[in-house]
This record gives sequence, structure tokens and C-alpha cells, in this order.
Amino acid sequence: MKGQLLHKVFHTLTEAFQNCLRRFPSTVCFVLALTVYLVYLVATDLDDDRKLVMVLGYYFSIGTLLSLTLHLWSEEIKSKIKGVIVHIVMHVLLIADTVYLYSLSPEQSLTEIGIAHGAAILALWLSAFFLSFIKEKNDIPSWNFASYTVGAFVTANVVGLIMSGGISLLVFSLRQLFNVDVSWNCYLYILIICSVLLPMLLFLGMLPKDEQKHNREPQPSEFLNGTIHFLFLPLMAGYLLVLYVYAARIFISWELPTGWVSWLVVALMAGCIAIEFGLYPVRIQEKKPINEWIARWLPALVLPMLVLMTIGIIRRFNDYGVTINRLYLITLNIWCYIVCIGLVFTKARRISWIPISFSILFLLTSALPVNYASITRNIMRSSVEKELKRTNLKLPLTREQYDDWMESLPTETAVQVNDKFRYLRNWFGRKSIADLVDKDASFYSSKNYGTTDITDDSDSFVSYSGKSSHQVSIQIPDGYHQFIVVPDGDIKDRYFHIPYDYLETGILPVPLTTQTNNKNDTIFIDLKTMEALDNHKYNQMPPTRFKCNSDRCLFMLTSFSLDYNKKRKDALRLRIEGYLFKK
Repeated sequence: MKGQLLHKVFHTLTEAFQNCLRRFPSTVCFVLALTVYLVYLVATDLDDDRKLVMVLGYYFSIGTLLSLTLHLWSEEIKSKIKGVIVHIVMHVLLIADTVYLYSLSPEQSLTEIGIAHGAAILALWLSAFFLSFIKEKNDIPSWNFASYTVGAFVTANVVGLIMSGGISLLVFSLRQLFNVDVSWNCYLYILIICSVLLPMLLFLGMLPKDEQKHNREPQPSEFLNGTIHFLFLPLMAGYLLVLYVYAARIFISWELPTGWVSWLVVALMAGCIAIEFGLYPVRIQEKKPINEWIARWLPALVLPMLVLMTIGIIRRFNDYGVTINRLYLITLNIWCYIVCIGLVFTKARRISWIPISFSILFLLTSALPVNYASITRNIMRSSVEKELKRTNLKLPLTREQYDDWMESLPTETAVQVNDKFRYLRNWFGRKSIADLVDKDASFYSSKNYGTTDITDDSDSFVSYSGKSSHQVSIQIPDGYHQFIVVPDGDIKDRYFHIPYDYLETGILPVPLTTQTNNKNDTIFIDLKTMEALDNHKYNQMPPTRFKCNSDRCLFMLTSFSLDYNKKRKDALRLRIEGYLFKK
């Protein structure tokens, strides 16, 4: 009896895997390849080239999504040859893109490339939900498919997490009960198998097909319907009330709206779109007048608030100029106009065009050779070059020449030019301005200290920076056997904020535990040493040792920047890079 049960279970699992392999052959291959790749990384302790690791991870992950989308689409076409050709072409393009990413220089800015890839991945992800349903008369089939797919994905991952936790607990019990030594890599293998391979195969096996995939019967959810009517709609009413009252106030006082109103309107628009999608099945099934009224006229009530957003964005452009964020924000504002007007005139009969149009617009403004990132870079460079042409100095400017030039400019101009240099450096890398200023030039972070006056307050600013060459040889100190790279690659905020009072002691304590997963010690950096290192040119600073709180640790500094304002006495902003050696 037990043998028959085991045979039945094994047969069921085998059949499910075979069904996945028949329906999504390339997707299953990518999932298996990704799993093997992750297992290999764990087995080798990530000793491979980090750039290669990231690029291969990108290829296997995006290949899984691309192959799934193509398989879902190819089920809708009659010509198998056409489907095979499209599969081959798209995968060749993915391979070419992967090779291109690997060929990029480490010093090259990834802003433009990263945004373009983000837009392409979003378009690819959305196509999995909508590409198979272009010929449908309404959006019910795509709505049902998307709803079921999301539910299947969540269910598969919950099952995977439960299995991962259960097996890990069982393995841990072997150590507790029988003193069996189990490597931590074993737990990582379990996590990979149960959180990557198992959920993906379950997910693929649960995806609807044939008639179930094109289910044209509305399936409204009473829970979702009640949530929309009793929670979301009152919330939207609150947003509309606040914004209309604010609009009336600024109209009476005849003043411009603040920048914050744009984000409030974006939240309002997101809520409006969510309500449109949530109400769609019940509208198609019941056709109640109240739901039809909400679907058509809620966008009409949001429409006047988009004017506030437009005015606020134009004000930001006039005050601070062009940036990548503002270009995308004004495009989002225009798209919101299109969505609201489209929903009103079409009576919200179709809704799938909303995310599709967003994806297309994002792709067009990000992935083309002329995109918002390149436009911003060119406009800012043109602006600072125009100011530089008024000087008779030879380019690139040295650090001293740049500081003297800033002091010679009018206050408002100096702040604007300096901020543009900082923006170009932060978003597009040092190479974007290498022909204009030397690499060791320091751009004062006036925004971080709440001041817009560089020339009148220039004596109060203190800024030190330095960097060692990537090719410099670093000797491992005697007695030390291991090291940790600082900061950790997962850290988002790489700046320490040191209390101003420590300037009096001349020693700045840097708690590395905040950037190295609580594994390391506090280091003490001598302010006079940083001042001396500041005199070295960019890429010529020698690696410098600093003591730690523990005698078993030693820190080797390879890059730093320190900025503070003596008058305002705000916290010092310190960024460091280097290696923490441990005995």
C-alpha cells in the first residue's frame, strides 16, 4: 500500500515536471541553469569575478522572464516557425546585451544604461500579462489571467519558504540531537532549491492554459469590491478634499503650489487607477450605475488636480533647471492627463491600455539613443561649458582654480554651477566632466548644509578628499590573516554623520558596525592626517593605516571625502573606503 502511494506521488510529480517541460521548455532550462549557477556560487564562496557573477545572474534571471513571455505569446499564434524564429532572435539579443554589459568599463556611468534596462524589464514583465490577449473584445481574460498568475506566484513562493524552513529545521535537528556537523553551505543549498527551483516549477505548473487561460467570465471578488467601496473610495475622497481646498487657498492668495503637491497628486492618480482595475470585473458583470459613474467620473475629478502638478513641476524647472527626475515627472504628468481623459471619453470600457501605454512611454524615453538621461547630461554640460568659456583659464581646471573661480562668480551663479557639476559627477561619473575639471576638484555640498550662499560663506566650508590608485599595491600588515572590504556592497547610504564636537579632539570615531553587518570595530581617524592626504592629487593618495578600538583590527584607507561647515556646526559628512584587516 505504501509502495503504491509513493509510486503515485512520484508519478504525479514527474508528470507535472514533464508538463512544465513540454509547455515551457526554455523557461525550465533557464530555471535549472539559474539554480545550478547559484549552487556553484555558494560552493566556490563567490571567488569568481564579481562583474561576471552579476552579469551571469542577470542573464539567467532575465532569460527566465523572457522565455516565459515568449512561450505564453507563441501559444496564441498558429505559425510554429514564426514562434521559433522570434524565440531565437530575442535570445540572441539577450546574449548580445549580456556581453555588452560585461564589456562595460568599471568607471563608466551606469545611469543611462540602468534606466534603459529597467524600462525594458518592466515592458517584458507587463507583456507576460497582456501580450496574449490583444485580440480579446474586453480585458476580462487578461484580468483573470493576471489575477490567477499573481496568486499562483505568491502561493508557490509561500510553499517554497515553508519547505525551506522545514527542511532547514530538520537538518539543524541533526546537529542538536546527534552532533552531526552540518556546513552552513548546506542551508544555502536548501534555500536555493526550495526558494528558487521548487517555487518556479510549481508556478509554471499552475499557470492556466487553453480555455482556462482565456477565461472570459467576470470573476469579481466580494472582498476586493468591499475594500474599494468602504476603504479606497473614502481615502480618495480625503485626498481630493485636501487638494481642492489647497487649490482654492493658493488661488485666493495667488501663489504657486509647492513641490510636495506633485507627489500627493501622483498618489491620488495611483489610487484612481487601482480603483479602475479593482472595479472592472464587477462592472462588466453587474453593470450597476454607481460603479459605472465611479469608473467614468473619478478620473474627471482627478483631472483638475493634474493642473496643480503641472504648475508645481514648471516651477521646479524654472527654479532649479533640468534633471532626470523632473523630466520623468513631467512625462508622468502628461501620461496622467492622457489616462484621465481616455477613461472619461471611453467610459473605462478597456483598462489594459493604461499599464501598456506607461511601459511604452517609459521605454521610448529611456531606451532610445536620445533619452532623458542623455538630454539631462548634455543640457547640464552645455550650461557649465557656457560659464567656463567666460574664463581665460586652461581646461581642465585644477582644484585651486575651481575654488577661485567659484569665489569669483555671483552667489546664485556659483551655487547653480557647483550643483550642476555635483549632479554630473554623481549621476554620470567623473569621466563626464574630466575634460572640464581635474579629478581631485571638490564640489561643495551646499545643499547638505542648508545654505545657498557659497561666496559669502566660503571661508566656513571645509572639504577634504583623496583617493588611491586602483593599481597601487597594498601590503598585508604582519600578523593579519583576513580582511573585509569597507563599505559593504549592500549599503545604500555610504556616508557617516560624525557629531561636530569631535572636531575639538581632532579624532573622528567611525563605527564600522553600521556598514559591515555588525562584524567589525570602530576606527579612529586623525583629522590632521586627512588634511595631509588632501594635498595629494586624485589617484595618488597613498593607502593609509588607522587604528581601531580593538588591537586585533587595523583599517587601511584607500578613498575618503569629508565636508563640514564651521559656522553652522552641523554633523560632519564622512565617506570612507578601504580594507579592515583582522588577526
